[in-house]
Amino acid sequence: MSKYRIFYLDDEKEDLTIPYKKKLEITNILDIDLKKPYNFEKELDRLAEELENCDALILDLQLDGPQEGDTDKKDEEVQLEKANKFKVRYQAPPLAQMIRTLASEGKISDLPIILCSTEDRVKDSFNKDFTSHDLFDWTFLKDDINGETIAKIVSLINGYQRLTKNKKDFSKSLGRDYNELDQRILSRFIIEDKPPIHELARVIFKDIVQPTGVLINEYTLAARLGVDLTKNVECWNDFIDKYFSKTKYDGVFFDSWNRWWNDMVNDVFEEITDENLASLDANTRVKLLNENTEFKDLIVAKPIELFESTNFWNICEITKKPLDPFEGFKISGKDEPKPWQDYSFISLFAIVTKPDLITKNGIKIHPSDSERLNVARKKID
Repeated sequence: MSKYRIFYLDDEKEDLTIPYKKKLEITNILDIDLKKPYNFEKELDRLAEELENCDALILDLQLDGPQEGDTDKKDEEVQLEKANKFKVRYQAPPLAQMIRTLASEGKISDLPIILCSTEDRVKDSFNKDFTSHDLFDWTFLKDDINGETIAKIVSLINGYQRLTKNKKDFSKSLGRDYNELDQRILSRFIIEDKPPIHELARVIFKDIVQPTGVLINEYTLAARLGVDLTKNVECWNDFIDKYFSKTKYDGVFFDSWNRWWNDMVNDVFEEITDENLASLDANTRVKLLNENTEFKDLIVAKPIELFESTNFWNICEITKKPLDPFEGFKISGKDEPKPWQDYSFISLFAIVTKPDLITKNGIKIHPSDSERLNVARKKID
């Protein structure tokens, strides 16, 4: 099997970047071409040429560090490097913007652009610059590189290739008849003659795959069925495969982002129980599933500490445990959710007991829930 070739641009010293390269190549799936940045115009020229033979581009967030020489190189290589050795005066976002523009103009092929950095730099710089978020398909932390990181990079590459092949056949790209979905989701691409692949990829990934709404992840699936995911480990996969396999999402990016179609999950539950899922509490949902399937020992999820309701529909983004959205506290994002998306939520328990994780994840409470949170905190102080 041929490897995926990745162009990786990073200004750090080689004793720091080589270990990242090796971690990314450890599964023998990715071939990382690690380079240091040139000045902006020269870098664009190099990328325009190199990216035609690459499957993805990884950019370090801050490319403006001092460049380092390599004492092991030949004299002519050293001289060439000296000519290019200086502190560049740009960061990843403007470079990514130009790459996207060149792709939109058809001058280079479209491909995933992935951002990497350290936790502090992402928190202090990138998270505050909302305007640049849409330039990158995904972001990972250098210190967290593992098998999942590699799998997600491969998934993004495969997704782009599938979108390029299917073009405007959204049903093929999503693995479902697009006419069954909210037509507003991809409406702008229907009227465009040749929409850029990176724009289509961005909307599908960031408006459909990542948020809760049209699709739901495994934690939310368990919450809506009322099942305690941690106490049903032995039978959970068999149960889902038996009854909800047809609701599994198999569109672009599916291979590293496990998702299920929310409306189809609701339909299957009703087929099994003759009841509407959203109108029941967790105890009733699990009782009906136990009674109407051969899985008799499904265990119902309990409310998160400091909460009482079992009308689960969403999860706490920190604990991943189910909650009733009327008890949870909405998380403020860079934009309000679109009509087909849910808010993300956090529990009072997480707010009180896991402040470091909340800070690390950059979570802020939505203004509409701030006063309610203040009241709730006073009750437990």
